[in-house]
Amino acid sequence: MRIAVYGYELPLTMALTINGTPLGRRRGWYVCIDGHWGEVAPLPGGSRESLAQAEQELLAACERLSRGEPHGARLPSVQFGLDCALTAVQGEPAPSLPLLEGEREPIIRAWRCRRVHPRRAWLTLTGEVQHDAGLVRELTLLVPGLQLVLDAGSRLSEEQLTGLWRRIDPGRIDWLLDPAADMAASQRLAERHGWPVAFDLGRHASLDYPLFEQLKALVLRPTQLGSLALCRELAERAQAQGLEVMVADSLESGLGNALLARLAQCWAPGQAAMLDRLRYLLDKGVDGNGRPDPGRLTLLREYG
Repeated sequence: MRIAVYGYELPLTMALTINGTPLGRRRGWYVCIDGHWGEVAPLPGGSRESLAQAEQELLAACERLSRGEPHGARLPSVQFGLDCALTAVQGEPAPSLPLLEGEREPIIRAWRCRRVHPRRAWLTLTGEVQHDAGLVRELTLLVPGLQLVLDAGSRLSEEQLTGLWRRIDPGRIDWLLDPAADMAASQRLAERHGWPVAFDLGRHASLDYPLFEQLKALVLRPTQLGSLALCRELAERAQAQGLEVMVADSLESGLGNALLARLAQCWAPGQAAMLDRLRYLLDKGVDGNGRPDPGRLTLLREYG
């Protein structure tokens, strides 16, 4: 078994803040196992493990693989990256929903410039009720058939969310993602107000979620969840419970983004994913064939 681990550091189009953590460049690792690639890229502010922890575990896991042993990785980002390289993920990619976040003017300007408007989009809420409600109304006026997924990110208060809900047409909202800090509080809000809601499992300490009438969907971010087997199991269980499953990114490079698109089509056929944060990378990290170019990377370790 031939294994190579490369480090990458990619510039962003703009500085980002992920749950209070500033991010100026995207760092991670590519692992190539017998010619097949995976990506290990815990997201600062989003993943539970740090970059240093992931690097240490990745190298130890590759050492075990080189001896013919199971990789034994426990950190989600390392499990995901190694599984992708060992599985050789193939297949057609799922399309992505457009991600709408930030200032109103650039969003509306870009929306007006589209030749073909999507029928569904993901909108990240700011918590400024007038701004968010106005943006929802304007977008739905521009595209009469548009449905929105609203991401509250576990950051908004009940007062902010009820104020928003009063000012928009609830029929244009498919679901509200993580309206409270934990699943139990989100369930109470959903049942009290009749809001359709969804959970982003990567944001929560437990993968066990309550089932209730207003729960409509689960969002799966494999880099923050772990192995392909676990993600597939979560997707199949949710679908059997009548829930929509949406695969989402953790700001991976072009390689990880493409892998997620193929996995999304496999786990949720015909369902759009949410992979639009790739646009924040000034350099996608891959060549015209979607593969990393070892000549542009830092070789960290080689085995076999």
